[in-house]
Order: sequence, then structure tokens, then C-alpha cells
Amino acid sequence: MVKPDVVGRKLSRATEWLDKAEERLSRPSAEFLSDDDSQDLASFHLLLAIQECIDLAAHWIADAGWESPDEAGALFGVLVSRRAIDHDLAVKLKGAVGLRNRIAHGYSTVDHERIHKEYREGVEALRKFLALVADEAGM
Repeated sequence: MVKPDVVGRKLSRATEWLDKAEERLSRPSAEFLSDDDSQDLASFHLLLAIQECIDLAAHWIADAGWESPDEAGALFGVLVSRRAIDHDLAVKLKGAVGLRNRIAHGYSTVDHERIHKEYREGVEALRKFLALVADEAGM
């Protein structure tokens, strides 16, 4: 990664957003699901963290000189084809992009109960990607 200052800022922000989302999502299910503000803030923080991961993937691809796809989820496929990340991680990250799209567009398909049930695995995948980016950037 050519611009360590940009990467460092994005890594820091993504980690902060994930921490904030986890703070709300770690509450008991009934408590989380009865609090609209917690649901909205956790979803928004996830959206921001996912967007930072998308941006980092785009930077990684551009800085390496690889052809960049037009679709956000396809960025992770490029990283798989270049053996930068594994297929299982890419599948999880593509799923995160879908969640980001549903949150961003306010679709009725944003299922807060499902987010609460699945957040640990999703956050783990995002953190794994961030660690790979940090390694790639020499941080």
C-alpha cells in the first residue's frame, strides 16, 4: 500500500466504528431489539466500518496496479484471485457489502434481529480483513 497515512487513518476509523457497533450489539438480544436508537446506531457504525473496508480494498487493488471492478463486492473477488485473501473471507466480506447496501438505502430488509445474532462472525471477518491490510501496509 503506497499511502500508509491514508491506510492508517482508515484502519483506525474502521476499528473505532466496529468497537462502537460491538458495544451496542453485545447487549442482550431483548434489550438491543427493544431500543430503536441502539439498533440504528449499531447499524450505522457497521455501515461505516464496512465502507472503510471497501475503501481499503479499493486502495489495495489500485496501489498494486490490478484491474478494479465496478462493484464494491467484486473487490474482494479480485483480492482472492491475487491470493491476497482467502475465498471464505471474501464471501463474508461480500455479505457485509450487501448489508451495507440495505442499511444505506433504508431497505425494509434490514433485519436487526439477524444482525444481532450474526454480528460476532461478521465483525470477526471485518477485523481479519483489517489485520491483513495492516500487514500488507507494513503496519
